[in-house]
Amino acid sequence: MGRLRNKSEQLKFALYCYKHGQDSRFVNTVKQLTAKNNLIYVETYGNKQNNDAIFFIDMEESHSGFFAEHNRLLAMLYFADKYDMTPVVRYHKGYCYAEKEPVNGTTNPFEYYFEQPAGIGLDELKTFKRVFRSRKENSYEVNKLCDDPNGYMRSEEYLNEMARITAKYIRLNAIVKDKLYKDIAGIFTDSYKEAADCRVLGVHVRGTDFKQNFNGHPVSVDVDEYLKATEAAFEKGGYDKIFLATDDSEALERYRAEFTDRVVFYKDVVRSSGDDTVMHSRSERKNHHYLLGYEVLRDMYTLASCDGLIAGLSQVSYAARIQKKSTGREYSDLVILDKGINFHKKNNCPS
Repeated sequence: MGRLRNKSEQLKFALYCYKHGQDSRFVNTVKQLTAKNNLIYVETYGNKQNNDAIFFIDMEESHSGFFAEHNRLLAMLYFADKYDMTPVVRYHKGYCYAEKEPVNGTTNPFEYYFEQPAGIGLDELKTFKRVFRSRKENSYEVNKLCDDPNGYMRSEEYLNEMARITAKYIRLNAIVKDKLYKDIAGIFTDSYKEAADCRVLGVHVRGTDFKQNFNGHPVSVDVDEYLKATEAAFEKGGYDKIFLATDDSEALERYRAEFTDRVVFYKDVVRSSGDDTVMHSRSERKNHHYLLGYEVLRDMYTLASCDGLIAGLSQVSYAARIQKKSTGREYSDLVILDKGINFHKKNNCPS
């Protein structure tokens, strides 16, 4: 029966294509969508006729960090935007930041943090008759914006396009937005009286598992190199404060020793010493995995609100640069510590 049903749906779609065979725009779009690395599934869910092409971005299970997954989502949204499709997003239950119980009123981990890009939820999605469903290959389209397809080597064109996609499709949900901006205001206004008149240098130190120098990942930058770059930029740029975002407790202590009360940071963040990722940490606190996601999301937005940025090659630093650009602003000082990419087979990133 399943095979017959699939054949029936294929025939229906073939007839649909036949009816639109004189529409050159439709024909060209279908040809592009079926090219190599741009395949999509066509599915029928309900009976509701839809004139718009609904694109169900059903993110496959991965064990990636928050912004590795988020930047992959931006690539999917770029694909949807390029082919004039209306996106609906779901994160897999195996998402590293998913909880067993609903968070912020939803079981969709994407919606823990964000609003649906087009205001169409999963329940409404199921009522549509024709839906295009994503494949992971759809995210490869964005690689055409970069000379190097490696996810840690991104061009300015890529950053500008992802900023446009972010401005168009990415919106924090009301719960997260309210808490996040209160937290950002609190960390600055509690530290000095006139935040608007102070210049803040954002610093992102990616430590923990990055120290293992996984194959295909950036060559690790040690804390001494971050400190040297921070000191130079801090003095040259006339900054008043440093905001430090790091997953590494040892890096935090080094910065506190070096810059004392000039460095501010969130105190409710789970950090790790050694070379194991915070993502694998365990805690008795309620919604621990969701909170890990919230903490890195808040770090990124705080970095994007700073006047300057010191960072290595990381998904978080790319996300902060994209977020900054999405608001029409640029960093007055931007220093990216780039030591290249690890190319070896000794220590591959765990799946």
